[in-house]
Amino acid sequence: MKIPLHVRARKSINNLINKTLSSLNNATASGEFIDKNEIKSVIIVRPNYRIGNLIFLTPLINELCERLPNAKIDLIVGMKIAGDVLRPLPNVDKVISVPRELLRRPMQLYDFIKETRKKKYDLAINVMGASTSSQMVTSLLSAKYKASFYNEKSWGKLTHTTPYEGTYKHIGLQSLELLKLFNVSPPIENLKLDVKLTDDETKKAKEDLKAVLKGRDLNADSKVVSVFRNARFDKKIVDEWWSEWLDELLALNENVIVVDILSPDVPSKLNDKVLEYSNKNLRILGAFFKECDLYVSADTGPMHLAAASDAKVLALFNKTNIEAFGALGDKSKTIDVNDLSPKEVAKITMDFL
Repeated sequence: MKIPLHVRARKSINNLINKTLSSLNNATASGEFIDKNEIKSVIIVRPNYRIGNLIFLTPLINELCERLPNAKIDLIVGMKIAGDVLRPLPNVDKVISVPRELLRRPMQLYDFIKETRKKKYDLAINVMGASTSSQMVTSLLSAKYKASFYNEKSWGKLTHTTPYEGTYKHIGLQSLELLKLFNVSPPIENLKLDVKLTDDETKKAKEDLKAVLKGRDLNADSKVVSVFRNARFDKKIVDEWWSEWLDELLALNENVIVVDILSPDVPSKLNDKVLEYSNKNLRILGAFFKECDLYVSADTGPMHLAAASDAKVLALFNKTNIEAFGALGDKSKTIDVNDLSPKEVAKITMDFL
């Protein structure tokens, strides 16, 4: 499925808005640093509706918790259900979700503006620089300092900026460069996404997996593989491919048990050869991925959730850049499947298991 016209049109309109506003009020670069000892309250701005993009905030949030242990962190996000993934992280106090169509809902727009201006922050961080929505939201906030990456297309009023120097190739790590605002060198080791699952969430996932497998004969060769078949637009892999991959996988090891992860976009399981599982609580879903022996999917938000939950991940890429969007972590593997048959991918899957 190609990217819809309305999505491309929205990007073009946003680019035009940014270009026009930046020509009138271009943000200037700042060479000053922020004294981290001053900062007791932070709000991170990322009004986005994609699960993966919000999980990409976890490296920055976790690093700020280490660097600013006494600071409380609020978040402004787009998707409420994804924001719920971030709420239990250390030092996170409140997560505010932005209504999707504010301009069409005046009362919600009014309530949101009132909510965002209610609290005075020491620091507001716009992690996306020139993003139109991020700049608009940051402009509404009441904060002593407002900071972001320097971008010539930026137009929002900022007290501090830092240039993006390309320290990290992966999109999920790039926000770590914002630590330079505090005259701190970004980390180069132990780089990962991490939602910091709780013991209770892990316990619930274990119980769920046990219920899913009830009645199945398990032995020493049994392996449980969770699969999510959906993805955005042309990143999605068709069901015919998954069916062939499944048959080849079972031919290699008949003791493999595949659990099809269902969602509103994937309402029914692939076929009778697989089990099924779904959970609206994304943190428990991530814990479920970790309890399985392997998680497999295309480039999609749940794949990054699995990696952030410390699951073993096999990511199948056919469009997007692996270095920029691949599965992070020592337990993860990302492969380009464009020139591979389902049989070849099944062999890679078994070898990785």
